[in-house]
Amino acid sequence: MKDYLLLFRGGDSKSLSEDERTKNMQKWGEWIGGLAKEGKFAGGDPLESGSRIITGRKMTITDGPFAETKELIGGYLIVKAEDLDGATEISKGCPIYEINGATEIREIRHMDM
Repeated sequence: MKDYLLLFRGGDSKSLSEDERTKNMQKWGEWIGGLAKEGKFAGGDPLESGSRIITGRKMTITDGPFAETKELIGGYLIVKAEDLDGATEISKGCPIYEINGATEIREIRHMDM
């Protein structure tokens, strides 16, 4: 099994009522709980909205993020799958799609040190 990073982008949870938001969070818990029971969940958390970006040789520091809402990374999971197709299938169960979000799926290359 390989490790894959699922980066969650966008999603329009602000348009949800408080009850809808609660139900959506319950779906996240159920989805992640199911992955954990299957031994496919390796970690993950939501991210706070503020950030800093350091750029270039002069290490210019900028407060952010300044991307469009649909591009903002709101959280991540690390899952275990045989290959990219398997990780993609796991991703399809994510509740973010119900609120027009997106998932980027990347294999984690572990470095031998």
